[in-house]
Amino acid sequence: MRAIARRRDVFIAELWGHPGNAASVRARRRDAAEIRQKRPNAHTPARLLYEREIVHTRGRARWAIGGLLAGGILVNFLDRTALSVASSPLADEFGLSLSQLGIVLSAFTWSYCLVQLPAGVLVDMFGVSRLTRIASLLWAVASLLTAVAGGLGGVIVARLLLGVAEGPSMVGASKATAAWFPLSERGMATALFDGAHKLANMVAFPVLAFVMSIWGWRAGFLFTAAASLLFAAVWWWGYRDPSAHPRLRASEREFILHGGARDTDRGRSGQLRTVLRSRTSWKIALGFGCYGYTVNVVLIWMPEFFQREFHLQLLSSGIYSMIPWGVATVAELLLGGWLVDRLVRLGRDPLRVRRTVLVFGMALGATVGAAGMVRSPALAVGWMSLSLAGLAIAAPVAWSLPGLFAPTGAVGAATGLMNFANTAATAGGVALTGWLADVSGTFHAPFVVATAVLAVGAGAYWSVLRPSQTPSPPPTVHSAHAAAGTPRGDAAAATSAGNSPQSDSP
Repeated sequence: MRAIARRRDVFIAELWGHPGNAASVRARRRDAAEIRQKRPNAHTPARLLYEREIVHTRGRARWAIGGLLAGGILVNFLDRTALSVASSPLADEFGLSLSQLGIVLSAFTWSYCLVQLPAGVLVDMFGVSRLTRIASLLWAVASLLTAVAGGLGGVIVARLLLGVAEGPSMVGASKATAAWFPLSERGMATALFDGAHKLANMVAFPVLAFVMSIWGWRAGFLFTAAASLLFAAVWWWGYRDPSAHPRLRASEREFILHGGARDTDRGRSGQLRTVLRSRTSWKIALGFGCYGYTVNVVLIWMPEFFQREFHLQLLSSGIYSMIPWGVATVAELLLGGWLVDRLVRLGRDPLRVRRTVLVFGMALGATVGAAGMVRSPALAVGWMSLSLAGLAIAAPVAWSLPGLFAPTGAVGAATGLMNFANTAATAGGVALTGWLADVSGTFHAPFVVATAVLAVGAGAYWSVLRPSQTPSPPPTVHSAHAAAGTPRGDAAAATSAGNSPQSDSP
């Protein structure tokens, strides 16, 4: 205990910015080994030092991959959002009513929806890396085709192609997160890539609105094409699976695999049939479809809502639309990501934590119904911020469920089914919202419908996460070692040296 007391003083000094000399660094390493053997209790200076040491030992390659996945989703949603920002000038150029505009806006969603199930199966069988390399190049092609479209038909064809190209994106990100992150970090890792979708919405509206207001709506699609090409180059260079990553330390690979990651979770023929026969998979899909209905109706129609209801100009509507997504991004990272992981690490029941966060978030999301009743854009922003914050809190838990409940080798297929329901509900919701707004002359009715849809989704999630449900176990650690090329003897040696995830765990 003298070593722990000595290092406590050094640790406190380091917190206040006093650097140590070479001797103190050697002492820190020596004492950290002693601390690792003693496994100090939580909420002590020794425990904080212990956690710092094991984080250094594990490495941070997985978080670089998490950042890369988030970057891909950011570009992905930048491409999608561009047409929402361009909706008014495009409708003026082609003389579209709100109902016709709703059909154009939903064109992407229909093709995106239809490829979800095959995309999930392909991700399981061939891996995230290969599919994303091809898909990211097609994102750029679709944006370029939109920019040069000579009529409404050209825009629709380009959006259909974009839907096909982006089909594997969220499925692949979910699969990659299950492969790269242990269960204790899955909440924040999922919040990273799903939060990037909210961040993209926050950034896209003002940036694309500025570009389009200065150079025209076609220039916005040239901008997104360039962003897609840049990401494609970075992905080709930077992404590999954990078993093939050249810069992943052995200690970090051990930590990932022992923590419940599914790096060896490869699909086989017939896995989709297993998923389709699972009532749990269908309940998860129903809940996520209800979530996606609301969040995507708000995403696609928000700029038009501000322009029609409050007579704002394009740039002003982009700025107003940015605020709710900024609030949602912060809420997702702090509550849907960090807080969930923190509660699980503190020993709270994982299913109860996820159920509470998920249902509470969707209940908060139902406040979108109030946004259509106010007569001030500031109040509308406030209600939309509250609603999207709730949905953002729920999102990381929702995306993590296939990684917890899917059968072995079927994470991609289960995620594909879930996202199929999401996009089918979105396609219908976007068109229905345009029709209801046309008929009623206001967006109040569509937002009330969204509130009712969320209530159905919350009930589906509650039944999935009841205490009697048990998540599917990940592949065994020994099989993971075999696939990664790590002999079991080496893994045992690492364990005896104190570098295994079991010895690092609280």
